[in-house]
Amino acid sequence: MHSGNMASARDVGSVYFGPNHPMKPHRLCVTHHLVLSYELHQKMDVYRPHKAYPVELAQFHSADYVDFLHRITPDTQHMFSDELVK
Repeated sequence: MHSGNMASARDVGSVYFGPNHPMKPHRLCVTHHLVLSYELHQKMDVYRPHKAYPVELAQFHSADYVDFLHRITPDTQHMFSDELVK
């Protein structure tokens, strides 16, 4: 019996989007653990998304933003403090 769909990305809980971003990875992790604990995943189609390619991101974001994502890393984010507040 199929009763729903779920997208699952293993590393989403380790991503910090900032204090004002609506995405709350901790909540996603808690939800994921609840789904597993109640064995709800056995009644769902589970999709594991791939990391988006720049051409896929460009369908929804500006070229400047896609380029920014390509350039920034946790080790280089201090170099982009002006762009992070946009």
